[in-house]
Amino acid sequence: MKATGRKQAEKEDRRRVILEAARSLLLKKGYDAVSIRQIAAISELGAGTIYSYFSGKPEIYATLSTEVFDLLHERFQAAVVPGAPPADSLRAIGAALLDFTVKHGAYYDFLDYFISSPRTIFPVEMKSRVDKYGAKVLAPIRDAVEAGIRTGEFRHVDSAHYALLFLGMMHGVAHFRKLKDTLLAEAGFDGLYRQGIECMVESLRVLP
Repeated sequence: MKATGRKQAEKEDRRRVILEAARSLLLKKGYDAVSIRQIAAISELGAGTIYSYFSGKPEIYATLSTEVFDLLHERFQAAVVPGAPPADSLRAIGAALLDFTVKHGAYYDFLDYFISSPRTIFPVEMKSRVDKYGAKVLAPIRDAVEAGIRTGEFRHVDSAHYALLFLGMMHGVAHFRKLKDTLLAEAGFDGLYRQGIECMVESLRVLP
């Protein structure tokens, strides 16, 4: 590897170490309790090095948020089969969300922290950037709804509002996995999750 390429790889490795340290600290301590010094200590880097990569704590967590949104968007896009019935596309997206919570649990927990927070954490300009990535996640859901409206399979709804409701509903139901060995031991969590998806799909159906 050439010197330039090696330096770039080392720089990217340090950036990734910083982000992973920040993510792990967030889940242990909460946003307000995390400091740049703590991130530096976990990263085994100097605080000055952290600031050479990020302007501060908000930018670190905004960057992590956009990366998680990108990853989730990729999973949703990959789940949708071109030309599939719109209802099947919604089912596939719902299944992809559940799969994401299992295979990328740490990232999902990170995303859940910010979604569940009752307050706005990022400065306005930074939040606007993060929200644009969040809108990308909703796009495959909106596309499926609009396709169903065009074919007459779904009734006319605000696709953007529905996409938020769909993601919020399935995000909430996904939390009940923790009950799979207790309250859901008999009925089963997977069945509950599929029922949640079907409820959302059926809410779009054109009534006879």
